[in-house]
Amino acid sequence: MNVEAMAALYHDLVVTACEWRAIGLADPHEMAAQVFDLLDENRDHNLQDLYRAIDRVVLASYQNYSDSINLLQRLQLGTMLQGPRSAPRTPADEFLRALSNLRGRDRQLLQLRFWDELDENEAAEVLGISIEEVRQRLAKAGMRYLNKLLRSHPDLAISDVIDTIASIKPGIYRRYGAL
Repeated sequence: MNVEAMAALYHDLVVTACEWRAIGLADPHEMAAQVFDLLDENRDHNLQDLYRAIDRVVLASYQNYSDSINLLQRLQLGTMLQGPRSAPRTPADEFLRALSNLRGRDRQLLQLRFWDELDENEAAEVLGISIEEVRQRLAKAGMRYLNKLLRSHPDLAISDVIDTIASIKPGIYRRYGAL
């Protein structure tokens, strides 16, 4: 697919993906424009190419941020991010902790499906695997997620992985409008 068609079809997806990956370090709309600028206009692209470009733009945003902040600001920011030690943890905090404790490929698949809102075909294309393998991995990743959550917090017994993960997605942008 050419860059113009890809931008028309996937603009909202790229804004959404950039927003939650960069966590406020840069404007997600500007990042999306950078993503499409990275793609070569003289060749066809697929979703793997698009996600490689997203990763490059997000990495550049982190590097720009890191280059622009001095040591004192880093120390101050670190204490702000940690917050008060006595702050009570919410169920959303525990859901995120369980997600962050998954293996990288499990977490990536869950995030592609439920934060970026890719369908099974799109996730398969991004990961370079078959749709059947996406289904199998997704089922296993969902079970691993629930097991991690239930081990640490049995009081948060849940059964709907999709709604739980979608509900803790950071940011305000969604591929298909507001949740």
